[in-house]
Amino acid sequence: MNYTLLRPPLAQYLTLPKNCSTILQRNMSSNRPSLQGRSSASKPPPPPIHAHPSTLLHPSAALTGTHPITIGPNAIIQLRTRISSAHGLVSIGEGTIISERAILSSPSINTSDTPPTSLTLGPGVVIESGATVEAASIGAYSVIEVGAKIGKGAVIGEHCKVCALVEVGEGEVIGDGTVVYGNGWGERRVERERAGLKALVEAQRHTLKGLWTGK
Repeated sequence: MNYTLLRPPLAQYLTLPKNCSTILQRNMSSNRPSLQGRSSASKPPPPPIHAHPSTLLHPSAALTGTHPITIGPNAIIQLRTRISSAHGLVSIGEGTIISERAILSSPSINTSDTPPTSLTLGPGVVIESGATVEAASIGAYSVIEVGAKIGKGAVIGEHCKVCALVEVGEGEVIGDGTVVYGNGWGERRVERERAGLKALVEAQRHTLKGLWTGK
């Protein structure tokens, strides 16, 4: 896999689609349709993206919207993730890992007079493959497992785990240290020992960074 290590001046403001298309065109096979014939007028402008120089961003990740997207130090955004700031600011905390094909979006709004909403991920959050997140916030070192769905405006506390394929409802509040498990909407239990989850997240981040950068 080819990952892009963002460095200044890209860290200050990225015109991401342009940079990504250059990398993608270099890696695409010759039998793919050419992008040159497409009209640039149909493409929406990229959102303002502010990323730390240590951010690792796969070129196939799609960052769209109109509001700013902020990415903290040592965050890792893997291939084919989709991040949308169409309805408000998206803030991705330090050391966060967003895995393959995950979808993140600031919560959508239903009326024209509703103020913009935002999605905030705390430090060390892990969003696993295929998860869908429209939360208002996810606290530090929480893990959203494979295929889980976090509803619009939900609040997930720190050191939480939402297990694979479980759904958290719109506007629901999950307290610190809670594990949501089972089928569908799931059951809840509170974990008293929370240091282990943080250690696992840090180990995963260091492993991924080492594999992609050799450092």
